[in-house]
Amino acid sequence: MIRVFRKIRKKFFANKVSSYLVYAIGEIALVMIGILLALYVNNWNENRKLKSVINNTLSTISYDLEADTLSANTIIEFYKKNLEDSNRILNNEITPENYMDCLNCFNLVTVYQPFAIQTKGFEQLKRLTDETNTQKDSLISDITRLYSVYTPIIDKNNDRMETIVMKNFYELEKFPWFIDLATNKLSEEVIKYYTTSEDYKKRVASHRMLAVGNHLGATQKYKEDAIELINRIKQRLDKSQ
Repeated sequence: MIRVFRKIRKKFFANKVSSYLVYAIGEIALVMIGILLALYVNNWNENRKLKSVINNTLSTISYDLEADTLSANTIIEFYKKNLEDSNRILNNEITPENYMDCLNCFNLVTVYQPFAIQTKGFEQLKRLTDETNTQKDSLISDITRLYSVYTPIIDKNNDRMETIVMKNFYELEKFPWFIDLATNKLSEEVIKYYTTSEDYKKRVASHRMLAVGNHLGATQKYKEDAIELINRIKQRLDKSQ
């Protein structure tokens, strides 16, 4: 009889231990599932926040690029007119007799239009890419390439244009008729210099090479690439809505 009770008790405890093990494993599984769900929800929220930050940054960049294209339009028109008038001087089309047809020809080498690229959005993007892994985003890569390539080129062109313009101004300042020019008095000496002198033609030719060959060309290309990126950003933002 005692042996029978021992067997029953042993079986009872064995069943009880098995039940505890099953219960414990179930509890552990539930905890793990809860942790995984929490991580999933947290990652989903972080990705949603990151996507919102990226979209806001892209919007800012788009505004900057739109402002740049407007500025570029002004610069392009200015230098196209400058090129046209420069050619008239270099081709001897402006003479002491018809100088009134091109009054702009008197200041071709002493004025310039700088191009200041807006970089607020790009600075935000740089901070964002430093903190996150966005290198595989082709749009962000192309935006980075645009600013990395054109900013130093255009800044250097601005410096070159300012240098040559100021050099011309200081050198023309030494001519005896400079006061007449500064007071808008087109004396015979002023008219003769600007319409017939080889010195002025050389200054015009040098200015044209920098203004049209470098500054205008870079501005036009930047505008084309900026418009393409504006359209791509718009498409990206439209899909995100």
